[in-house]
Amino acid sequence: MSSPDDARFPILTPQIGEYINQLTGPSSPLAEQLAAHAHEHGFPLIGESSGRWLEILTRGIGGKRVFEFGSGFGFSAYYFARAVGPEGEVVGSEFDADEIEDFKRLFANDSIGERIRILQGSAIDVFNATTGMFDAVLIDIDKEDYIDALHASIARVRPGGLIMADNVLWGGLTAQDAAKDDTATQTLQEFNKLIFSDPRLLTSILPCGDGLSVSLVLP
Repeated sequence: MSSPDDARFPILTPQIGEYINQLTGPSSPLAEQLAAHAHEHGFPLIGESSGRWLEILTRGIGGKRVFEFGSGFGFSAYYFARAVGPEGEVVGSEFDADEIEDFKRLFANDSIGERIRILQGSAIDVFNATTGMFDAVLIDIDKEDYIDALHASIARVRPGGLIMADNVLWGGLTAQDAAKDDTATQTLQEFNKLIFSDPRLLTSILPCGDGLSVSLVLP
């Protein structure tokens, strides 16, 4: 999802952000349709630039099985599906049944949708109901649930796999003192400390979108 309404500053200057968007453009007619749907319905997106990073990084590790903590109607799942290829699998989670129906409708005429399963329910509950290891996960749910998702992921992402999370810069709020009642920012700040200090992970943050953390699971 996008940065909060009270974000202190954009991660990139508007000119640089627009320049990158002009260079990339939509990855396909389906990607353009997904972005248009989000704009029409006011749905916050991870964005084209971050989506490309998801695809590049997952391709780079040879990822074939991905889990998403929070999928919406499948925008980020689309980029993961491109990465894993026809034999790969993207397992998503979404609490809102309407978003899953939108996913089915939007992907109905594109075979890439066959690589994606979005299951209804709490993201962590859906993850715990799956079996086996994953090559990569993306955390993009209620911010207060990020730490629980991280702990669940570390146990089930293979060595050499990736744990990624959106919104870790939170419009610049994570770089400031959090208000006492701002539990989302407080949790994100704690999450960031954990992913950088955990000896099982090698972490950095990409300053794209609203901040995309990338943690390599070490052997």
